[in-house]
Amino acid sequence: MTDLVVAATLLVGIMSFVAPLAVRSGRLWQDSRHYRLALDELSNQLERLTSLDEGERDAALAQLSVSPQVRGRLPNPVLHARSIDDSDGARLVLQLQWDRVGPAKPVTLVAWIDPLPKAEEETAP
Repeated sequence: MTDLVVAATLLVGIMSFVAPLAVRSGRLWQDSRHYRLALDELSNQLERLTSLDEGERDAALAQLSVSPQVRGRLPNPVLHARSIDDSDGARLVLQLQWDRVGPAKPVTLVAWIDPLPKAEEETAP
């Protein structure tokens, strides 16, 4: 009888330690899948947008939305896009945010549209 009580106590102790680890591991795997899915979505959107000419790109940015496949897998995805043209060159910045446990920064990808012009080569005397 004593052996049974000791074994049951050990089993309960081990289960109380392993169960939270299993839950955390499951959440980590899910977060990893969501992150990879977000990167794929942003990569696909940037590839499509950078292949367009400037006029089509502006129209596409105004109508940009998350694909239905990603919308079905990520909880409440929100896609933000902006075009930046400054002294560093022209680029597109896409950010994807979705509901996660705890505070989290959005996944961000940047694509250069028109990199800085190359410095003029020096002419040899």
